[in-house]
Amino acid sequence: MRSTRSSVILAAVGVLLIVAAAIVRFVVVPSATHLPKDLDVTLEFEGTYNGINPAVLSGGATEVMAEDVPIVATRNVSAGDVDGDSEIVERTDERTVGAGEPAITEVRFNVNRETAEAGPAPAGAEDVTDAEGLVFTLPFGPSTADGTYEYWDQYTLQSAPVTFEGEETFGGRAVYRYESVSEGELADPAALNLPMSLPKETLAALAPGLDGLVSPELLAALPAVLPSLPAEIPIAWTSRTTTFVDADQQLGATIAGGSTQEVTGSLDLGVTTVDVPFATIAIYSTDDSIDDRGDEVADQAQLLNLVGTILPIVLLVLGILLLAAALLLARRAAARTATPVESGAHSA
Repeated sequence: MRSTRSSVILAAVGVLLIVAAAIVRFVVVPSATHLPKDLDVTLEFEGTYNGINPAVLSGGATEVMAEDVPIVATRNVSAGDVDGDSEIVERTDERTVGAGEPAITEVRFNVNRETAEAGPAPAGAEDVTDAEGLVFTLPFGPSTADGTYEYWDQYTLQSAPVTFEGEETFGGRAVYRYESVSEGELADPAALNLPMSLPKETLAALAPGLDGLVSPELLAALPAVLPSLPAEIPIAWTSRTTTFVDADQQLGATIAGGSTQEVTGSLDLGVTTVDVPFATIAIYSTDDSIDDRGDEVADQAQLLNLVGTILPIVLLVLGILLLAAALLLARRAAARTATPVESGAHSA
């Protein structure tokens, strides 16, 4: 009787282990491939600024051009409120050009935890940008087919197609390289410390330094045009940003990345509009940031492999072994019960 009870217990535990294996594989693992609820990622960048010295626009400098001015920047992406498959994500960018003051921008997105794409702000949410496309990472198991993704450009408040550019290894991880180009009117020039107008006197002082940036004919005609211009000359700013994302081939997580932004100022001179290439701002992940991020993603991939592959297999094998043991015990119990009966019948 004890063997029969033991076989029942073993069979029950075996079934539970097999069910647990199925739950882990088909419920827990898909959930683990979504954007984590405790998301907190920081990337570090370095690069250069080339173009017109921003301080010259306000009269704070006399040197018109700035070349290869070093830039340091960071981006932190952290999770906020989570509601099912939706998550409010805050992206904080800090960028310092040379010895200037840091420029900080904070943007909140409503992101789908499965697709990693931003969408409309949820009802009642405050300060959430209505965005489209990817905003900082790719989804789990990213695709390499062109036209699959779009990337959101906060400078022009629009999304642009993402193209697959090849494969590479960064931070010890195999990555897919992606690129997106967005061009349009700057939505918030103040975020880059850019003025919306230029004093006429400043333009007159700036003119000699524009040699090579605008046509010689325009520079020659500028002294004659200046007297008829208003005291403040309107500037319309446009941006062309090429964004680079190097995403882990397994998890889709960003290992490295950066951008090259070309800013152009259009000055309304009444009789004509002059497009002046203002600056090219290029940044890319630092080597230390790439290595640190590679280690973080490797740990996440190892944990996912443990939970998604090894653990279900172990549970399944243990469950089958326990069922086999239960069956064996039941057969032995049945054999012991049948033996006396068979012996008694032979004696008769």
